Amino acid sequence: MVGPLTGARSSTSSSSSESSKSSRSLSIHFAQEILRKHWGYSEFRYHQRKAIVASLTGRDCLAILPTGGGKSLCYQVPALLIPGVTVVVSPLISLMQDQVAALSSRGVPAVYVSSTQKAETQRAAWDAVRSGRIKLLYVAPERLPQLPNRLGRVSVARLAIDEAHCISEWGHEFRPHYRAIGRFRDILRRPPTVAVTATATAATRGDIEQVLGLRRTVRIQQSFDRPNLCFEVRRVRRERERLRALGRSLGWTHESVIVYVPTRDRADGVATILRQWGHRALPYHAGLPGSARRALLSRFLDGRCRIIVATNAFGMGIDKPDVRLVVHLGVPKRPEAYYQEAGRAGRDGKQSRCEMLWMPGDLTLAAKMSGVGGKSASNDSATHSEAKRRGLDTMKRYVNARGCRRRILLGYLGERLDRCSGCDGCGLEESPRRVGGAWSRTPSSSGAR
Repeated sequence: MVGPLTGARSSTSSSSSESSKSSRSLSIHFAQEILRKHWGYSEFRYHQRKAIVASLTGRDCLAILPTGGGKSLCYQVPALLIPGVTVVVSPLISLMQDQVAALSSRGVPAVYVSSTQKAETQRAAWDAVRSGRIKLLYVAPERLPQLPNRLGRVSVARLAIDEAHCISEWGHEFRPHYRAIGRFRDILRRPPTVAVTATATAATRGDIEQVLGLRRTVRIQQSFDRPNLCFEVRRVRRERERLRALGRSLGWTHESVIVYVPTRDRADGVATILRQWGHRALPYHAGLPGSARRALLSRFLDGRCRIIVATNAFGMGIDKPDVRLVVHLGVPKRPEAYYQEAGRAGRDGKQSRCEMLWMPGDLTLAAKMSGVGGKSASNDSATHSEAKRRGLDTMKRYVNARGCRRRILLGYLGERLDRCSGCDGCGLEESPRRVGGAWSRTPSSSGAR
């Protein structure tokens, strides 16, 4: 039987090195039992294991794992082994809903509290937490001030920050409310904290640690490189040519596809055209009611809809392993955003493709939407303005590159690339080719599990 672990934080432990190793071994043994029972996997990935051991031994942890790297398990599994509740700070209500629904289906006691719920639903959630029945409580950062009064005598065993890049002004999805998490962490008596994200530059990583006040941090960073993805950029002269190019790309795979566009109107328009061409395509954007977005996501996940045409509202928490093609009709504002969106291809490790079809006017639109040089720039801090400019400059280099595109993306994230495993700048011989309805590559390379 799997039981909770008890013990002091590792910083105050007087155990010998040998007994500490024994304790870690026992902790990971219990964690693997939890993994098998609730998730059906036999073992953790290497970086997941490091993060889980850090959490179980009371250390603060910053885990940078790429899309599909299993970040949520780094705090969900320890939560079931430690007395008290683990509070998970999440930026999107839809993301909280999806994670709680998935956990509940696996028999994990979890709830979320949000402003969209009825008063009686919120009361029931808080009652369940105070009764000790709940192990994972999901909240938006705006809810943190309520926690001390709402939790009663229930202790916060761990604090988990999902999409932690939102903390940093250097990050591509900076959210001011996330900056206050460090202050409320002090109010909660500084519980051991794990911060996770898929993409973060060195400046963003440093900012996360400083704002949260992490101490003796266990830093875990998996390579950002996804060898199973091939990157390609094509410049077009007009919109009609872009749509024709999209149509040709869609003919290369019969599996799931995500098409990213910059605006809601474009999402509706492109989805309509694709349906006229006989594709099972639907639009997804923030202008749709929440219930409609959830229904669309369900249809995409179970295969009833093959192509989603989406704005960046189709983002965090999208967990579909067999997306074989991601196409951007336009230029995203920041490399982090692009790499995260493109990285939704090939989460199953199979060869997949990431394309961008762009026109020069797209860069102007990206600058306008990011606020670079516009009126909104005056409201940004110097740090945030510089981060925006650097990101947009990198995207300009990316689309205009004559050499390796992958090297530009990874270099921006602070990682050196020795050999490209597939982009149009490094030659078509290393690009994916379609074989029997699936993607293959010569020479072969293995993707992330």
